[in-house]
Amino acid sequence: MTTPNPTPARRPRREPSEAQLAALLLLPAAALLLGVLLFPMLTTFRDSLYLNKLTEPWLTGFVGLKQYAQMLEDPRFGQALRNTLFFGVMTVGGSFLVGIPMALAAHLPGRTRGLARVALLLPWAMPPVITGLIFAWLFNAQYGVFNDLLVRAGLIDEPLRWLSTPGLSVLAMVVTIVWKTSSFVALIVLGGLQGIPKEMIEAAQVDGATPTQTFFRVILPLLAPSLAVAFIFRTISAVQVFDIPYTFIQQAPAQGLLETLGVYIYRTGIEFLDFGYAATLSVALFALSLAVTAVYVRFVRDGANS
Repeated sequence: MTTPNPTPARRPRREPSEAQLAALLLLPAAALLLGVLLFPMLTTFRDSLYLNKLTEPWLTGFVGLKQYAQMLEDPRFGQALRNTLFFGVMTVGGSFLVGIPMALAAHLPGRTRGLARVALLLPWAMPPVITGLIFAWLFNAQYGVFNDLLVRAGLIDEPLRWLSTPGLSVLAMVVTIVWKTSSFVALIVLGGLQGIPKEMIEAAQVDGATPTQTFFRVILPLLAPSLAVAFIFRTISAVQVFDIPYTFIQQAPAQGLLETLGVYIYRTGIEFLDFGYAATLSVALFALSLAVTAVYVRFVRDGANS
């Protein structure tokens, strides 16, 4: 009599590790990002290597890095790059100078806190193009509100030509961008303020710290992560700014001082129909944004290790 072979014992099913599970869960999002981001980037770089100008359709073909050499010798590109960096420094700094007090006003208890939060959300929710059009009207030399207020206050004798005077047009656009973007900084800082334990502030007050000392020695260091996040996002958006400068350029004769790199790319591709050179300029803008991000990551990493 034969005995049946014993059924082999099943091996216990191995559960994926946390790292493997995280990778599986992130895989669909990663694939989507690669399709949405990587494919346009590679296509743009490929187009930058070819001539593709609709006004001269007979000039087509592979030119390699010739258009990059043309870009480096292009004075208009140099002017647009300088304008972009100038507006970036001025508007990023201004948005923090305005945004942090706005966040404090929306955070501290009082009767005006609700009004401050509503005022904080309004610039952030308004589309940039609408913001540019409204401020171009406010700065109008004939019927602008700002000139009327300055004349009534006795600060000027006659209306200023904000949009036709080179220096004033630059100032007007800086004010407009700061008004629009400071609310974003304020929202990030407000979130950081609400995460600070009240016990730490109360302990500083018990130790005799003044409100100024409490802010600079307790609150501001604890806001460093929030400020860092706001800084990188504001810097990248400042480098890529397009909407407000474009709307101002339609109203201002001094276009050269207001044309950013994003506006120059748009005009090269849409108005001049030079898609190959526009792709080259787009690659340069991407490289500038990538450089800003790399510097930020390096700075944050060094700060964390020190």
